[in-house]
Amino acid sequence: MAEYLYIFGDEDRKKFARLIAVSWSDGELLARYEAEPRVVLSEYGITYPEGLATPPLPARPRGEFDITEMEFAAGAENGALATISTVGCISPCVACT
Repeated sequence: MAEYLYIFGDEDRKKFARLIAVSWSDGELLARYEAEPRVVLSEYGITYPEGLATPPLPARPRGEFDITEMEFAAGAENGALATISTVGCISPCVACT
């Protein structure tokens, strides 16, 4: 486990969301990310600090998603973060109870 956690900036968060969305429909990209994550991050315009473990790509959840929804959830324009709280939880959590 990495000693430090790297927090993506706004632009990198959108780029990483795009990478996640594409990897869910492109098994080759997912395999390349698992083999060479820094190379793939670089291809998506993300410079990740050396010495830190790269973030894993999350598994595709059930349901249909598109790149616009992923970018919106990652904090894209039009006040996305203000409306995120309207999304319900799958399991009970402190905020929902």
